[in-house]
Amino acid sequence: MPYSRSFRCLLCGECCRGRGGIYLDREGAEAAARHLGLPFPVAERLFLEQERPGLWSVLNRPGGHCLLFRGGVCLIHPVKPPICRAWPRLRALVTDPLAFLEAAEACPGLARLDFAGFSAGYREGRLPLPPPSFKAALLARAGGGR
Repeated sequence: MPYSRSFRCLLCGECCRGRGGIYLDREGAEAAARHLGLPFPVAERLFLEQERPGLWSVLNRPGGHCLLFRGGVCLIHPVKPPICRAWPRLRALVTDPLAFLEAAEACPGLARLDFAGFSAGYREGRLPLPPPSFKAALLARAGGGR
């Protein structure tokens, strides 16, 4: 089977599972609240947890999907968190073939690709590498980076 170099999301929702790693700064958290038509304090109570000043994580259902993933869709898709917008173009997945293979076990869209084709633009320097940490990038932007 020939491999495509470009990722096509199959909308399975597997990337919306698991606790942690989905972060928003104040601007992103407020945009999510506005998109849902909620005042920020209400949105914060319903689906966010403040990790530290200027940084919130999106909560998950116990043992399951992100609270903002319902009926097979992301409720805040137009304003979704940076790491969600980047998926699957994360630094580990474009630089580490083992991380790529592990992610491909859960992501059927990624499973259709080969690592060499998927990562070629990054390895050849035609595409900039994603940040090493989306959380650190948000913290730095909020003035709380180390």
